[in-house]
Amino acid sequence: MAELATKHTERLPELKKFVEASHDYFNSNVMRYREFMRFVFKTSMTQSEIGILQEEGKPTLEFNILEAYVSKLRGEFAKQQPSLSVRAADGVPVGMLNQQFTATIDVIEAHLRSIFFDGSNDKLEYNIYTDLLAGGFSAMRVYTDYVSEMSFEQNIYVERVFDPTLCGFDPLARESHKGDGRYCFELYPMTREQFELEYGKDISREMRFTKDLEGFDWSYRNEEEEIVLVCDFYEKVKKRAKIIKLSNGHVTTEKEYKKFLGHWEEEGRIEQPPIPIGEPRWTTIESIQRFRLCENKILDHMMTDYKMLPLVFVDGNSIMITEAGSSEQMTRPYVYHAKGIQRLKNFAGQSLANELENTIQHKFVVALESIPEDYQQAYQNVQKADTLVYNHFLDTNNPEVTLPAPREIVRTPIPAQITDTFRLSDEMTQVILGSYDAAAQNNNLMSGVAIARIAAQSNTASVPYIVGYIKGLNRVAEIIIDLIPKYYRTPRSLPVLLPNGKRKYVEINKQGSLYMNFDPNSMQVKVEVGVNFAIQKEIALQTIEHLMQSSPTFAEFMNANGLPILLDNIDIRGIDDLKEKAETFMQEQGQLRQQQQQVQQQAMQMQTQQQQMAMQQAQKELASPTMEQIAMQGLQEKSAIDAANISIKERDSEIKFMELMAKIRNEDVEAEMAKEKADSENVRSSVMAAIEVSKHIGEQNGKAND
Repeated sequence: MAELATKHTERLPELKKFVEASHDYFNSNVMRYREFMRFVFKTSMTQSEIGILQEEGKPTLEFNILEAYVSKLRGEFAKQQPSLSVRAADGVPVGMLNQQFTATIDVIEAHLRSIFFDGSNDKLEYNIYTDLLAGGFSAMRVYTDYVSEMSFEQNIYVERVFDPTLCGFDPLARESHKGDGRYCFELYPMTREQFELEYGKDISREMRFTKDLEGFDWSYRNEEEEIVLVCDFYEKVKKRAKIIKLSNGHVTTEKEYKKFLGHWEEEGRIEQPPIPIGEPRWTTIESIQRFRLCENKILDHMMTDYKMLPLVFVDGNSIMITEAGSSEQMTRPYVYHAKGIQRLKNFAGQSLANELENTIQHKFVVALESIPEDYQQAYQNVQKADTLVYNHFLDTNNPEVTLPAPREIVRTPIPAQITDTFRLSDEMTQVILGSYDAAAQNNNLMSGVAIARIAAQSNTASVPYIVGYIKGLNRVAEIIIDLIPKYYRTPRSLPVLLPNGKRKYVEINKQGSLYMNFDPNSMQVKVEVGVNFAIQKEIALQTIEHLMQSSPTFAEFMNANGLPILLDNIDIRGIDDLKEKAETFMQEQGQLRQQQQQVQQQAMQMQTQQQQMAMQQAQKELASPTMEQIAMQGLQEKSAIDAANISIKERDSEIKFMELMAKIRNEDVEAEMAKEKADSENVRSSVMAAIEVSKHIGEQNGKAND
């Protein structure tokens, strides 16, 4: 392992302080996340509650009603696909808005769709949404990796972090995705054996391995296993730079522009390069560096290709709480306010079960002397039809002592409050969660359309959690767009997902194809909530049918061009195959209409030609064109050709400018990495020299002693 520069190793106490401060600030949210994950998906009873029930002799039953609401929303969300769009950023030079730039935007948009909604990402959106509903927050990671173990090409990936509670962000961050903070980090628990196998035993000897798990510890003992926390700490590096605006509309740093002029001269280009216009200004340019550290050492340091923090916080429905003059973020699961009603449901159910368990099974109260010996079975086996006989007198010879007659035992009814509470807790849960079931309404007074509307509106209370997921997804898309020109440099095929759901591959960075050397600042991405719920599709289909019946013009338009939209709102078996056949049918209909139009155009052209021939015949009698008119026509044709050549040269100059700027930016990144490597090599050489000197002194002292 290479030695690190002193300026990095000396920052260990500072970085550890950042991690511990972030942990303390967000610890209440982490505890709430773990509590509600256990409450919803494992058990809604604590160990103390189970112990109290066992002491009182009550059944330890629970009636979990919250997971059903969460699973309902998860199931509906699984049918939804957010809509994604990429467009040119505000202020992009008009010269860039050409056909190639538009095609590049379409490819990037389709590639983002492929990354987000690919089956290989382990249902990213489903897992994130589950975290938001049951835990209140989640986190995503953007990273790059080789396509395979035998590949030199890298792809860009996004995934849910292994455990969102092990991620931390700057407490000063205010954006929902925390990307405006100074740093972020992710902790990786490793067993002591794993850590020593990767980093050596010398580092772990000085670790404490405390048994106190209440606070934050970099190393601790979990029962019989010793755990080490390794932290990947991402920090923003800010540099001041002077930027200038060029005559072609592009903006670059003064340093990059000087390099650009050098490359321009080296290539021997004779045309005039873009020149600065206006006054330059100072700005702050950010990059990301990564530290890997443990309790007592910084293990690694590197400058990354990220411009934005690669960990993205996904907020559910948090709120800022101000107490004692300080504000803190409070994350809340979807079922946060339903915890009390769930406990009441459990208590009512346990009380009801206790009443049933302690129900008296005896049928009669009878004096022992009153039962004749031959009729004891009739009293004990009441299921068998028989006659109940008893002795009215203690002694038939002495009728003065009478015996009480057998009396039937009347069971005490279960209190109505228990059964009412158990039953009404379900309705109260719906009110608290804002989730109303259409089947629970009075269907005799409602139409089917009204029931469908209520079913669609019953999801409204969960919209803040969908919006939180969309915000996080939007930030991830921004990070990916920034990484694409840095990693997609060589000729390759790029997977894309088209808006109609079809998957294909597009070749890039080849002659005749698109080049991914665009400026990330020239594009903006926007992710919005998609309307793909089953009930909403049914409503959309009914609306289309109603409009087609109401407007013949709209019906004609839909029959000619709206068949794909109509089929997109239908969920039946074989709909994908039907969509493909419908597309073929639409193409055939389009070709047929084109043929009909061509026949009509040919007929019109024949008529026009006949008219023109008649006019030409009449014009032949007039004077022929003069030499001056012929010369003027030639000048106009030459001007059109010159304008076309100038346009081609400007487009070639624009492409060449973009290629040179991409090359210059890559050189800066490689130079920074080379500098880091040189610093590490210098430190390693110094350490090795010190070891050699120490070894030589030891040998000299040994000889002197001899």
